[in-house]
Amino acid sequence: MDVVSRFARSAARLVPGLRTVAQCGGCGRTKPEVAQMIAGPGAYLCNECFQKAAQSLAPRHPPADAVRCRFCLQPRARTEVTNVGSLTICADCLGRIDEILAEAAQSSRPTA
Repeated sequence: MDVVSRFARSAARLVPGLRTVAQCGGCGRTKPEVAQMIAGPGAYLCNECFQKAAQSLAPRHPPADAVRCRFCLQPRARTEVTNVGSLTICADCLGRIDEILAEAAQSSRPTA
């Protein structure tokens, strides 16, 4: 038995998630059955299910009163944006910025 397979078995006993095969939450196919598998925090999605989901959302049209976010340049409803000085920014971008700042703050903390 080689070192790699022994290590893999030991790791699978310690980390339950390593025992499971990545399976698409949309179609149920496993990673070897698809071209790509995207891992989210609580689910996997294959490239084909991603394309189906993206196509079903593509026909959306911006509202008549849409305002363009200056950060992502996407048209958003007025209720989904705010102004900071002269900058118009949407809630999605604010959420992403919040995640980036939280990760940066956590990585800059000294370890004990």
